[in-house]
Amino acid sequence: MARGFGPAGMVSGFAGLVAALVAPALAAAQSNDLPSKQQALLVVFQRFDNNGDGKITNAEFLKVGMDDFQAFDANKDGSVSKSEFLDPKPHRLTKANADELAEAKKIWVQQFDRLDTDKNGALSGAEHEKAGQRSFARMDANKDGAVTLAEMGAVAK
Repeated sequence: MARGFGPAGMVSGFAGLVAALVAPALAAAQSNDLPSKQQALLVVFQRFDNNGDGKITNAEFLKVGMDDFQAFDANKDGSVSKSEFLDPKPHRLTKANADELAEAKKIWVQQFDRLDTDKNGALSGAEHEKAGQRSFARMDANKDGAVTLAEMGAVAK
């Protein structure tokens, strides 16, 4: 990953769950020419913009969040343990080197600790959904019920 732009570089100032999604966009690069921050944001944005209309609705945002939650829930018990959350596969970082993975895991531990609001060591679907709702609300700057690429980018500064 580009120096200063890997997972640790992206987390500061990036709203909630969206921060975790930029690292996989960067890791998905097929060559040494890693995408710029704007390109990574576009990849993340397009992942959420299910119908390709240039706006992410709350329903689109929460659907991707629930799909991600289910991917993290490896044992399908309805909750995500810390060890499940720290698995690089659902984060799409299986090709990261040891240093990048160590950096990412530090961030994931912090994210898990923030998301686990009842501090029971597991994320429930409800905790995950509430975090998604908070993230969507922060990104929807004009409160019109949709997030544009510009609004997502403003949060990423």
